[in-house]
Amino acid sequence: MSIPLPVWAEEPLSPEALAIANELNCPVCEGQSVRDSNSQLARQMRQVIQQKLDAGESPDQIKAYFVERYGIGILREPPKQGFTWALWWGPVVGLVFGAAVLYAYLSRRAAAAQRQDSDLDTEDLRRLEERLLSEAE
Repeated sequence: MSIPLPVWAEEPLSPEALAIANELNCPVCEGQSVRDSNSQLARQMRQVIQQKLDAGESPDQIKAYFVERYGIGILREPPKQGFTWALWWGPVVGLVFGAAVLYAYLSRRAAAAQRQDSDLDTEDLRRLEERLLSEAE
């Protein structure tokens, strides 16, 4: 004899199914994984994950199944290849480029200020010499 489960109750999931569900975004709940979401769609997706694992499919095959149906955005961590490579490395490259531009700007500004200071010093010395020579006469 089996006890009927309430509609909201789920069959228990294996740790591997929970790990896969944690790697997928819930299509309904923004910012939540399939594992953490309580939406009906997320519950169905968790059951599909468990069924596919029980059928012998690998985690990569299961994720590919969901990517095929929902697009690459279903993955919580996009693959580091192709266009998504730019998503991973773009901020780092931008930060390095920005630091290089800032360094070049500040170096030129410091060099220009130093040249201006040395020009003023030379000009001031020349005026001082002229004044001293004119007063000595």
